[in-house]
Amino acid sequence: MQSMGILGSAWPGVIDETLDVGERQVRVLRAPARKGAADGTPQLLIHGLGASAVTWVEVMPGLSATGPVVAVDLPGFGQTTAGPDDALTVDSYVAFVLEVADALGWTRFDLHGNSMGGLIGVLLAAQQPERVARLVLVSPALPPSHPLRLLLPARATIGGMAPLVASTTTAAALGLVGAGASFDERRNRHLLRLIFTDPDGVRPELIDLMAQEFADTDDQVVAGRRRALRTALRSIAALWASPRRVLRAIAAVEAPTLMIGGTADALVPAKVLRQVLRSRPDWVGHVLDDRRHALMMESPEEYLDLVERWGEELQEAV
Repeated sequence: MQSMGILGSAWPGVIDETLDVGERQVRVLRAPARKGAADGTPQLLIHGLGASAVTWVEVMPGLSATGPVVAVDLPGFGQTTAGPDDALTVDSYVAFVLEVADALGWTRFDLHGNSMGGLIGVLLAAQQPERVARLVLVSPALPPSHPLRLLLPARATIGGMAPLVASTTTAAALGLVGAGASFDERRNRHLLRLIFTDPDGVRPELIDLMAQEFADTDDQVVAGRRRALRTALRSIAALWASPRRVLRAIAAVEAPTLMIGGTADALVPAKVLRQVLRSRPDWVGHVLDDRRHALMMESPEEYLDLVERWGEELQEAV
């Protein structure tokens, strides 16, 4: 790996690096395991559609208490450039995440996935049960059991999406957490409210970091991001329109699984998460009142507490 230095003074334990994955340079953020945890299970963190590795930065130092942590930019998002031959579909991202794990030398790892990253995590865990030790899903982009339910959005969905309908790309993007120069301040604020209950309570350093992810003006990079957003979104829509494959994957997951969501999430309705939990009563689930789409950003302390307590319960059950 090539280090590009510490991410910022607000996150002194997080290192910004590039990782060689095949012939591609991939941007990753890394938090080395804390003292005494070097032999702990490594943790791979996968962001949502339109997002990047920085969505995990608030919890990476805390997670490193139990093992090494890496958050990765998927191709077409963040600082990992989309190649002309990249499929940029959910399935291609499943394969890519496995390539990243191989490049890191991780044969078995915990996987945390937010939004589209959660959908990727479910498919990967179902396909490669020997690779995924534990699975943490944060507002995962999982489909309702019947596609007609997509026509009956929850109140939180209607309220959250209404200010954004003027931009169809933005309105449809599960997990979009940043905005380019084409978005005005008012649109930015509505966008932040999809992620944060109270944007004014978010650390300014985090908002600045998110904005920096979209500051690149290179035409090729911007075009790649737009293509990734459109193509990945179509891929998610296809899986939602015919959900049988994802539902089979949910049933096939063998890894102990923790699923976290919120009742105020405008992108992944709480009723979908509750439906999944009914189908997998062995999964531990928390659908939290008044929480939105990315708990690890909105309330990192709460996220770390839930993950830590779940880990302790798994240890006690052994």
